[in-house]
Amino acid sequence: MAKIKLKPSIYLNLAVSIFTGVFAQLFMKYGMSGLKKNIHLTVIGSDASSGLFLKIIKILFIIFTNKFVIIGIVLYLISMFFWISVLSKIDLSAAYPFVSIGVILTVILAAITLHESIPLLRWIGIFITLSGVYLIVSSHQDNNDNNA
Repeated sequence: MAKIKLKPSIYLNLAVSIFTGVFAQLFMKYGMSGLKKNIHLTVIGSDASSGLFLKIIKILFIIFTNKFVIIGIVLYLISMFFWISVLSKIDLSAAYPFVSIGVILTVILAAITLHESIPLLRWIGIFITLSGVYLIVSSHQDNNDNNA
């Protein structure tokens, strides 16, 4: 079984997709943290006659006019385009494990930027996840080897 050989351009597209996805999460979390009080006041401050639909519209307006949430959504769109590029070149089963790296980076950067704690069990999970990504990706055969 030959290890899968990814071209540098695929690694670059994977990296851009993963990092923009991670930063999208961080921006949206930061934006939503600042909106928590506004959303709560919108739900509590509305009178009963305004109805559930109007409350939902108000909350959605508050969320989707927040600049950090908008930046997060734009970053997700950028991430999606790079992800589509990756999927056009390699198997999904070879590409998808790399998404786990984004999860790990999100946990670490959330600890650094948002001051979230990372307990020991989460660190163990990160190590197991990285080991799993390595095992899954290294178990794939290069399609070019099968055609030779």
